[in-house]
Amino acid sequence: MTAFIRPSLILRMDLDERLFNDECVSDIKRSYSYVAPSLVQAHKPVGGQRPENVMRFMIKLHRAYWDKSDEAAQQLWKGVMPKWLHNMFSKVSNTITAANNVRAENDQPAFPYHWLELEFGDNALIAVKTGSDSSFPADGVGMVERVRDLMNAGALGQDIACVRIPSRASYEAQLAAAEQLAAAEQAQAEGTAAAEQGESAGQKAEQAESASVTAEQAVDAADAAAEAQAEPADVAEPAFAMPELPAFDVDYGTWGIEYVDGSVREFDASAGTFS
Repeated sequence: MTAFIRPSLILRMDLDERLFNDECVSDIKRSYSYVAPSLVQAHKPVGGQRPENVMRFMIKLHRAYWDKSDEAAQQLWKGVMPKWLHNMFSKVSNTITAANNVRAENDQPAFPYHWLELEFGDNALIAVKTGSDSSFPADGVGMVERVRDLMNAGALGQDIACVRIPSRASYEAQLAAAEQLAAAEQAQAEGTAAAEQGESAGQKAEQAESASVTAEQAVDAADAAAEAQAEPADVAEPAFAMPELPAFDVDYGTWGIEYVDGSVREFDASAGTFS
């Protein structure tokens, strides 16, 4: 029976408005058309936060499936959802990679998705941080199964708006540590480069003294500069570019349980307790 039941899926991309334009919308809808219908919308940048793009799975299954105490619902979940979720995570991750490969071939930066949101109707909303390459975590299905188990047991409380994996506070701390490490590595590399340059400073000084510009070259340079000032070229305003973040392995161990009243509690997933 369950072999013939499949959820329906709509993908909703919520983008930083500085990346939102007709070409972007067309590219997204074209790239994901074979996976599921796609909706694309924009949000204003939030003060104090980095720009972020969110991909949401709007999952529809017109039968009960979330309540583990309902035997029919439990059988439907076990027979359908884990395998379907695994296939969708794999298919969408591959599509993200393929789309970014095309962008690279056209000398365009990769288009990142920072969070994957899973909307299980009115049952639950789960937000999972993607990897540095926008890939979904390998244990994504296991995370969903754990959330369902805990919510059914009442272990996460009531009136939950979103289960965020990891919590925003945990992720920001991880990102700050990765940025500090990247800065330290860059400083070390620059120090090494400066030392190597110092060794050849004498040779460069001799070359600079022996080099000269002829009078004719100097006149040509002056004329070119005067022409450039007289007829300034139109400079196109650069397109907004997402800031590059250091690549690191995300620790998913601390969850953020976000409630409808706006409060957030940190949950230790390994211990199964609130911090």
